Amino acid sequence: MKLLGRLAAGIAASMLALGAAAQNGPGSPERGQKLYMEKMCYTCHGTVGQGGERGTGPRIAPTQWPIEAFAQQVRHPREDMPRYPAKFLSDQELADIYAYVKSIPPSRPAKDIDLLSKAP
Repeated sequence: MKLLGRLAAGIAASMLALGAAAQNGPGSPERGQKLYMEKMCYTCHGTVGQGGERGTGPRIAPTQWPIEAFAQQVRHPREDMPRYPAKFLSDQELADIYAYVKSIPPSRPAKDIDLLSKAP
């Protein structure tokens, strides 16, 4: 029960801090792209969030997740993702990375790509 209480308190603190970062201004996709590369997110999730090779990380873009869900996964990940506490990734940096991931457009359907839509 104590663990559950600490987890709930940690989540609440993360959400409050994230809310404070959001009040300072929305995340910047440009800064987020730079941070995404610097923090090595691309090694598991691909350079544009398409997912890693050999199942190293899931597709994260385009995303419909709210920032709270994204932050929860970054701060308290499930499965094999490393944890990124605020001392290693600030709330503003997290908001910037989220803005970058959110800015990635969906892939075009194969039928709309000339090389893929032409029969041999």
